[in-house]
Amino acid sequence: MRKYLVEVPEDVAKRLERSGATSMHIDNQLLVIRPDDSTALIPQLHFRSFGTLAVLFTLVFLAFIKWGTKAPFVLPWTGEYSISSSIALLSMVSGVVSFAAAFIRQKITKQGPARNFTWRSLLPLVVACAMIIAIIALGLGWLIDQLFPGLGLDQYTTTVLVFVSLCIVNYLLINLAYTLSPGVVINLMTIMIIGGVGVAMLTNSSKDWWRYNFSFLGTHDSESAWQFNITLIFAGMLMATLVDYLFVNLAKQYRNWKVTSLRWLLLALAANIAGIGLFPNDPKYHWLHDQIAMWLVYLLWILIVIVRWCLPKVTTQFLKVSYAIGGVIVLDYFMFKVVRYLSLTAFELFAFILAFAWVLLLFQYIESLLPSGKEIVPVKLVPIKKQNQ
Repeated sequence: MRKYLVEVPEDVAKRLERSGATSMHIDNQLLVIRPDDSTALIPQLHFRSFGTLAVLFTLVFLAFIKWGTKAPFVLPWTGEYSISSSIALLSMVSGVVSFAAAFIRQKITKQGPARNFTWRSLLPLVVACAMIIAIIALGLGWLIDQLFPGLGLDQYTTTVLVFVSLCIVNYLLINLAYTLSPGVVINLMTIMIIGGVGVAMLTNSSKDWWRYNFSFLGTHDSESAWQFNITLIFAGMLMATLVDYLFVNLAKQYRNWKVTSLRWLLLALAANIAGIGLFPNDPKYHWLHDQIAMWLVYLLWILIVIVRWCLPKVTTQFLKVSYAIGGVIVLDYFMFKVVRYLSLTAFELFAFILAFAWVLLLFQYIESLLPSGKEIVPVKLVPIKKQNQ
């Protein structure tokens, strides 16, 4: 067997040396050199990067409950000066500050995945993170309250619990900032929409909301209206952020009026989603709300029809799925408007689920068209000559 020597640029060799032992394998005719320790590929965070802020917020919390309030020594899990609400609020603020700091650091140093996102992406990303933290924290708080009714902890135990929670949240949010990608933003948008709408359904004071319509969750008759409306507003902003990122990078390879038209239609779709939350189905905005909701459906139909010509390298399989979803939405509308078989709530729910599923598929397809962003370096295979013994 003939042996070869692999020659790589000097800077690449130094980076590989810092990663420790390396190995080489063939992946579908690709020669891949990577560290043996897979954890070397994960961003390494020192305690000070996520723990400093946690310590600061924990000390503020301890000082507040001991000297700033008349809170009892044993704090209840729910209620006034509760443990769950304190953890939710502090985790949300601390996590958002940690994420924003990591994002800004990458933009300034021009290192890390966040450098590919625009500055205007920061606000919707921060809001999405804050909402997801709040949804998860409140959900876990509700679950623990159901499992341990009447639970209470003393101030010092609560302080330790707050500190651990803040460390975990800060660590996860900083890692999120250093692994930011279109796929991550899609997941954030999915979690935020499903979580926000789900919480609005569960916490709604009127359990018969479904007898009216889906938009009832955002009206003044619903106690969870603010959750529902804010979810839609910032989901639209996050979708606009994702569209902005995808098409700015897509324009590097595909720059024509067709791609630009697709971009503006998707931005209009995002604006309609935000508009439904901005103008709820109250008597004051009823007509405007209905017009925005119907244009949401019209835009979706237009997108499904024109994607054949506007989306680069579109596949037959994607078109079949798109037309199938579009056909089911048309059938859904026919069964509601003409046959009167479906209720307004059923029509809206089916249309929302199908439309959301198709938009996610479209974003994933566009993401696959983007440049991989992988660094390609020259490698030379030099045969090792046999030495005469």
